[in-house]
Amino acid sequence: MTLHLVRLPIDLQALAAFAVANGASDDDGGYALHLALRRRFGEAGPQPFRLFADGPEPAYLLGYSSDPAALTEMADIPAPLPLLDAVFTAAPQWRAMPATWREGVRYGFSVRTRPVVRFGARRKAERAGSDAAKTGENWWARAGEVDAWIAARTRPDGDPDLTRDAAYAAWLATRLSGSATLEAGVELVQFRRVRARRSAHGRPGRGRVEGPEALLAGTLVVADAQAFAHLLARGVGRHAAFGYGMLLLSPPARSG
Repeated sequence: MTLHLVRLPIDLQALAAFAVANGASDDDGGYALHLALRRRFGEAGPQPFRLFADGPEPAYLLGYSSDPAALTEMADIPAPLPLLDAVFTAAPQWRAMPATWREGVRYGFSVRTRPVVRFGARRKAERAGSDAAKTGENWWARAGEVDAWIAARTRPDGDPDLTRDAAYAAWLATRLSGSATLEAGVELVQFRRVRARRSAHGRPGRGRVEGPEALLAGTLVVADAQAFAHLLARGVGRHAAFGYGMLLLSPPARSG
């Protein structure tokens, strides 16, 4: 099914009120917007998505949807809570992305990411028994999700002088592997650390997690058309349901 790019206006004050009412306030607004989209549009809500709230025009969301007709139909149904209609101030607009992708074609890209690496329960348990873990010397002994820059610098074969820019470019190249390749010159446009709310899997309520947020931009080359289409629909990296990982494409920048 063809992917579509969806544009949806967002009222930030109403979203903040919704977040407070639902215990979903955090630094990046990701959980509140995820929750609002699901309650207003159900499974038709766009994902992955990205919120644009810093420009001169009113805030809006861009996201991908494989069934925009369902999204439009849901927009015509009264919201289950009045506050949700205040968050989404207008009907969604959308346009089709290419039905097929051509291998070897270059695109400029921008992607808001959560550049982290994760260790599963078994690996954490193995690390927890080490002497280094007991003395607190190794981050991987006690954390399930770690900044990719810290991970690359502090692992046994890591480079302590590795820059954050280079670490995140390598992290992104790994996430794109098999679907696209990166041209040299990936730019770390913006970086900050954020505290976010996420579902506490297996436990009631929501937990707080802290980690990096990086806006990366550059040029990519499609390597496998089908894999690339799946990547766009899935999102890049973790936290794709909360406003991260949406690849925005554009004509590649001209050199010279």
